[in-house]
Amino acid sequence: MKNVADILSTLQVESVTPHILRIPLDEPVTTPMGVVDSTIAVLVNVKTTSGEEGWGEVWCNFPRFGAYHRAVIVNKVIQPFLKSRSFAGPSEAFHAMHKAANVIRLQSGETGPFSAAIAGVDIALWDIVGKREGLPIWKLLGGQSGSIQAYGSLGRSNGFEPLVEEGLQRGFRAFKLRCWGNPDQHIDAYVKARAMVGPDVEIMADANSSFPLEQSVAWAQKFKDVGLAFLEEAIPVDSPLAAWQALAAAAPMKLAGGENMITAETLTEAMHSGVYGVLQPDMTKFGGFSGLLGLSQQIVAKGIRFCPHMFSAAPGLLASAHLLAASNSPDGSLEYGIEHNPPRDEFIQCEIVNGRMEIGDAPGLGLTLDAAKMDRYRVAVPTY
Repeated sequence: MKNVADILSTLQVESVTPHILRIPLDEPVTTPMGVVDSTIAVLVNVKTTSGEEGWGEVWCNFPRFGAYHRAVIVNKVIQPFLKSRSFAGPSEAFHAMHKAANVIRLQSGETGPFSAAIAGVDIALWDIVGKREGLPIWKLLGGQSGSIQAYGSLGRSNGFEPLVEEGLQRGFRAFKLRCWGNPDQHIDAYVKARAMVGPDVEIMADANSSFPLEQSVAWAQKFKDVGLAFLEEAIPVDSPLAAWQALAAAAPMKLAGGENMITAETLTEAMHSGVYGVLQPDMTKFGGFSGLLGLSQQIVAKGIRFCPHMFSAAPGLLASAHLLAASNSPDGSLEYGIEHNPPRDEFIQCEIVNGRMEIGDAPGLGLTLDAAKMDRYRVAVPTY
């Protein structure tokens, strides 16, 4: 298997620039994590002293104002460190960034923001190396095919019909709906969705950690006649292992999780817990390519389905697609939000054919960002 540490390509960074894109929503959406009033993304541009550049993305979905803080971390902490020395490759830079940021991470109690900032920069560094080598990242990292499965992800269950109908027309052959709180409020939507798509299309449910522990088994059972491919984050990731094991033993579908696991140790424990049939780390929240390639390959070798979490902009979606392809998962599937998303749709509109997405052979991420389009949505990065 390909090891990211074996890919050596000297990097001397000239600049690291975060860009915040924000588009207000006409109708805010209430979620267990709070009210979503906008589409938001933090994109990162890294340039080397030789003029090369790459793009990455920093996770910032919740809370929405966290985007500004993460952008400042990139500016004030990550950029001066990367400019202070050269690196033998992205993997060396990744581990050096984590080591250098450790004390301030502990003092601030902000593992997540620092993890996401480093992950976004790591993606950009790999974009540079892929372009330098003239290879798409998936191929550079040992992937055998740039054709991957993708499923349509919805941020709701109510009013799903036009979104799923459009998704079917676009070529999706799997869909995930949300089921926040008591399934009695959502089950009719899942029954209708199953009737709409037929028996051969996968349906999944994402509870966003909203099931009470003492009711999680009974609530999972309510979906037994829908034929769910998996139930995602029925309970919080930090719930006692015994609660997760009880749910896994009784649930009539596979359990999924991973988007809120932001250390290698947590993901490794999950992999060996016997709880998860599906693991879904988000590479813009933790790891980038350097931190997640090896773990993704271990997940696949363990026989667990690898389905990267992604619900944001163009660099993150493409990076997740490359990671899935590089993992060589036989049944993995990429999350693809099918609702309107300008920070993604303005820059890429991937064709989905029979449930599959073709990444292509363009070097690096295969992404070109139009500055004029970005300017439509750009908001200022704080300077403090």
